[in-house]
Amino acid sequence: MAYMLDIARLARPLAIDAPLSLWLVDLSAPPDAQAVGCLSDMECERAARFASPRHRNRYLNAHIAVRVLLEEHCGVAAHRQRFVLEADGKPQLANFPNWQFSLSYADDMALMGIDFDNRVGVDIETDRNLADADELSALHFHPKERDALAPLAPTLRQGVAFLQGWTRKEACLKALGCGLSMATTDIHSGISGQARVPIAGQVEIMVDSFTPMVGFTAAWARISTLPDDAGAVFQ
Repeated sequence: MAYMLDIARLARPLAIDAPLSLWLVDLSAPPDAQAVGCLSDMECERAARFASPRHRNRYLNAHIAVRVLLEEHCGVAAHRQRFVLEADGKPQLANFPNWQFSLSYADDMALMGIDFDNRVGVDIETDRNLADADELSALHFHPKERDALAPLAPTLRQGVAFLQGWTRKEACLKALGCGLSMATTDIHSGISGQARVPIAGQVEIMVDSFTPMVGFTAAWARISTLPDDAGAVFQ
């Protein structure tokens, strides 16, 4: 189509050790006027409601990226894609339920993960020091994660190390599709390194954290084992 974008203009693939496709998307540039044509009327109407041009551009670029990258993977033209919401509110490509994807924003960058037939989740955060990191850890981290953070210097414990733990947990929750309905303290997703996370004895998640670019911390999660009777986890 006339508005088909060169993927390299919008996003770049991340060459890291991961069992899913990961893309870093630049949301800062004005969206390509022709590429906006691949979006639905609902997406365009929602974008028009943003008072801030920056936020409007971020929204448009992110949604264009989702469609362009999904077209690259599954072959469905960007303008022909239709999305439905699963019971947990996660968008799903209609008629192509095996294609799974997850999108996360941080400042003017976004991270997108795509996989076939496996639920995935991604999360990205800007690197920064959080004065309340210890309090957040006490509220949301597994005891073993808090133990791993405790001996670290404050600059790490309240900075990158905390963000690694946080993005890993967020990525797991997004892969599960249960949001905060599951107690985050029950999920031991760790602080660093690739790990397998058992959930309720039914689901196993692979998770890892990484640096997508200078100034950002991110994580991916992918459900690698999903028995037929694991549906209760998603209730």
